[in-house]
Amino acid sequence: MTGKYRFLFVFWLVILNSNSFAEQPLTLQDCLSLAKENNSKLIQAKTAIEQSQVGVSSAYSSYYPNINFSSSYRNNESPSGGRSGSYSSSIGLSLPLYQGGNIRAGVKIARTKVQMAEENYRQGEDEVILAVKEAFFRILQKQEQIALAGDVLKRRKEDFVLIKLKYNAGRESSPAVMEAEANLLQAEYDKKQAEEELTLAQIELNLLLGRPRRAKVSIKYEDEDMKFPSVDRLIEEAKTQRPDIRSQRVNTDVLEAQVTQAKSSYFPKISLSSSYGMGGSEFLDQEGDWSAGISLSLPIFEGFSRKAKVREATLSLKEQDIRIQELEQQIEEEIEQAYSKWELAEKIIEVNDKTLQAAREMYQLTKLQYEQGLTSYFFLQQKESDLTRTENNYVNAIFNFRVASARLEKVWGRRN
Repeated sequence: MTGKYRFLFVFWLVILNSNSFAEQPLTLQDCLSLAKENNSKLIQAKTAIEQSQVGVSSAYSSYYPNINFSSSYRNNESPSGGRSGSYSSSIGLSLPLYQGGNIRAGVKIARTKVQMAEENYRQGEDEVILAVKEAFFRILQKQEQIALAGDVLKRRKEDFVLIKLKYNAGRESSPAVMEAEANLLQAEYDKKQAEEELTLAQIELNLLLGRPRRAKVSIKYEDEDMKFPSVDRLIEEAKTQRPDIRSQRVNTDVLEAQVTQAKSSYFPKISLSSSYGMGGSEFLDQEGDWSAGISLSLPIFEGFSRKAKVREATLSLKEQDIRIQELEQQIEEEIEQAYSKWELAEKIIEVNDKTLQAAREMYQLTKLQYEQGLTSYFFLQQKESDLTRTENNYVNAIFNFRVASARLEKVWGRRN
């Protein structure tokens, strides 16, 4: 193989490999990873974490001294016409030694706000994860409905041909032929509707993943044998690991620090200051002196404002305890409801499976009887409609079970 053809061969291999890679179906975990990386809501939440981290650096700056330098020149002109100039320069340092716990509380508030931003991110992430799972499962549902609609269309075409033959033989009525044709058109419409709904579900998933809305979507999924612990255990774990309850507990730390800040005004404030200054009529010939000292200030009376601030901060802390109790009750209710729906969704799949088997056998039996002239088209059409409805119920039951599992995971606070 010459160099030119070898290059073309390698080039086509690269193209084929890149195309096959681009068309690799996405698993659910692939979709979740893309959403965590590209979802705009989560990107904003990450930015909020970074902003809160800047606040920590700002709070710590209160521990460090402030150093200032100033320099000036003044021109003096006397009534007699004489002129003189003076130069002055100074450098000063101030360092807070004790602020009644105010600085320490400010640092604690800044650090807890970082934790709150992180928990808010986790809460947003849980919401995005649920939305991705629902969109992913909806795509599976619509794909299954399209396949089902194709089977129904094929079945009704066969029935239509059979009824038409009977009609031509004078053994069937014209209304039966018209109804069979209408059922055939309905099957075509149902298939078209499922295809449109699939497109919308794919657009929804693409937007959640931060992809172009019309990007091609190919997915694969293997059902997991999802098991959950008891309701009591779910509630116990949810009260410790859900981001909303964790965020509220972190907020309690913030309010406690605010109480400390409010009380700090009752204590004296001590600071260290030092300065060195120079002055003279010549810029390069200035005499200098320095000073250093410690200052103490203690507010005696501020019109009861301090007492009001402490009272306000203390009441906010009590209200926070009530909010946490209410949230714990809400968590219990959400777990109970989600667990009940999950159990029912799991049970209804078994019911629909049995019903579907019976509907298929009943349709086949009725069709055989119709072919032999032992029953009318009315009963055949009725059993075929029952079968179609049961098939759709089974597909929907699987979708509802998958979504119920995802929602139970969310209210549980399970991490993915």
